[in-house]
Amino acid sequence: MAEPQIYDQKWFKNRAFSSLKRINDNSWDYSDSLLLYVSSGVETYETLQETNSPYFNLITKPERNYLESIATVVVKELPSNFEYIDLGPGTEHKEQFFFDELKKQGKQFTYFPVDISQYYLDLSAEHATKQNIPVKTVQASFEELAERLGPSNVPRFVNLGLTFSNYEPEFILPLLKTIAGNHGFVFINAHMRDRVDMVALQKVYAIDALNLADEKLLLLGLDPVTDVTEREATDSVEVWCRVINSNKELETIGIKNGDKLLVLRSLRYTKDSLQEALENTSSKYQLFDTGAPFISTLIRT
Repeated sequence: MAEPQIYDQKWFKNRAFSSLKRINDNSWDYSDSLLLYVSSGVETYETLQETNSPYFNLITKPERNYLESIATVVVKELPSNFEYIDLGPGTEHKEQFFFDELKKQGKQFTYFPVDISQYYLDLSAEHATKQNIPVKTVQASFEELAERLGPSNVPRFVNLGLTFSNYEPEFILPLLKTIAGNHGFVFINAHMRDRVDMVALQKVYAIDALNLADEKLLLLGLDPVTDVTEREATDSVEVWCRVINSNKELETIGIKNGDKLLVLRSLRYTKDSLQEALENTSSKYQLFDTGAPFISTLIRT
């Protein structure tokens, strides 16, 4: 593997400013998913996952039920020996459904949890090691990962899961395929907007998930209380705020008072719109549609 990066506060600040992209004269894309999970963002995310929270009941619980229902058929498609690249494994251990099925089907793999957060990496490594699963943690951003991993003699199974919704598909799908390399597999999961109460979902992001962006705003030198307006969630599940008090660094880029910042994206799809996104980047893929609120896809590279 290539030499690891040092992920200190300077790195995060540089990442924050370099991630800003102008949408139009008065709007900026600051939706970089990686920046959601630094320090207090980790704590906020774990609070959302707590049992019986609105987020848990609308998203986490039905997703877990769905993944459990399709694990057998997904694992059947995988080779007998491979590298399991788990992008952003989190705290819910949803990989366990695949672990259990891989063991049942007698398939061998090395587990590579990948995250910018050492905290999540340690959790994932401990969970897998207890089950005698060989583990190699990788602290890296997704963009750096293909170079860090280097070539492999065995196929790769790259699992992004529902984090797929945090990115525009035309950006994330080619990146995932590069990480998987030749003769690999990419697994993504999408939440269907026509199979979920979108009003309730919008409310979850409008109330419960908004503090996820606070740490990101601080990286830009913006106080999340006094320098921006309250965050608002749209029906497409994008979270926006408006700058009240810009600063010299932001003004140099062109961000002025009154400009809007897109601080979080969690896209919802219909089956048709998901397939359209896939068709634009992938020729070989398999959908797993059980009628549940989620549809996952296994892409062959």
